[in-house]
Amino acid sequence: MNLVPDLIAVALLLSITAYSTAGGVDFGAGIWDLLAGQSARGRQARALIDHAMAPVWEVNNVWLVMAIVLCWTGFPLLFQSTFLSLYPLFALALVGLILRGAFFAFRHVADEPRSHRIADLVFGASSVLTPFFFAASLGAIASGQVGVNGPSQSVLAASFNPMSISFGLVSVAATAFSGASFLVGDARRYGADELVGYFRRRAVAAAAVLIVMGSVALVTIGLEAPALLRSMLAGRGLPFALATMILTPLVAVLHARAIFRWYRVLTVAAVGSMVMAWGFAQSPYMLPGRLTIAQAIAPPGTQALLLIVGAGLVVVIVPAMALLYYLDQRSALDAPEA
Repeated sequence: MNLVPDLIAVALLLSITAYSTAGGVDFGAGIWDLLAGQSARGRQARALIDHAMAPVWEVNNVWLVMAIVLCWTGFPLLFQSTFLSLYPLFALALVGLILRGAFFAFRHVADEPRSHRIADLVFGASSVLTPFFFAASLGAIASGQVGVNGPSQSVLAASFNPMSISFGLVSVAATAFSGASFLVGDARRYGADELVGYFRRRAVAAAAVLIVMGSVALVTIGLEAPALLRSMLAGRGLPFALATMILTPLVAVLHARAIFRWYRVLTVAAVGSMVMAWGFAQSPYMLPGRLTIAQAIAPPGTQALLLIVGAGLVVVIVPAMALLYYLDQRSALDAPEA
């Protein structure tokens, strides 16, 4: 049995999961930046968000690039089919990603209050829209609306349907949850005690919204793709679905009781398990009912080369990113005071 296609598929899923968790923290920080308001406490929260994000926010796009490369190289038919069917979602997500990066930079050089406020608004709004549309593309795939070499119906029907919208809403809730949870740690790290409670309350509220949105998404999946729901709750996706159901309220309890142990690790595990539950529940299909991993995989020569290059990238990227996060969490990357 050839395990290489499955290995590449797992690598693709892990890349998507890494972007959903690491990138999700930054998107979530942007959401709270948008909602911070103009009060004195809101300005303090926005300053903390800006300071915490600055050293590491761009690096998380590495996982997005890796996922795209793995998809078009390892599964070219999947790449072609999804982009033919879902190009509105991907276009909107990428526009949001570009605007987010540009206006995060612009607001550091905006001298006028009005220009600074506009930059804040665009940065915050794109932090909501980008994860929504990226996750909506996964929901559209899960809905079965994406056919081989094109949508089963119209592009709009494939892109915007109950499954895609529910996945997008869950993603926004999950990023807000993970962003608030990590900002609790950043507030503690910088000694901003008054902001610890501020973000703790928001982490608890976001966890409650995530539980509600996740429940709605499960109902939607049951109505639109019952086979996928069965696999999530009684098949390959079950361990990951259970992990999400247990860990999300557990993190909320830790924040509510101000227990500052393991909450960030458990947040990553809760959000990452949602993505893994979808991926494993859908396997061995990449397009439900239409395209399996074995049918979508690239030729053997490409598979071998992809494994070699991928292994080399992991050896280089993972230690470098681990060092970056380590230094950041110890405030070693902060600019020295003038």
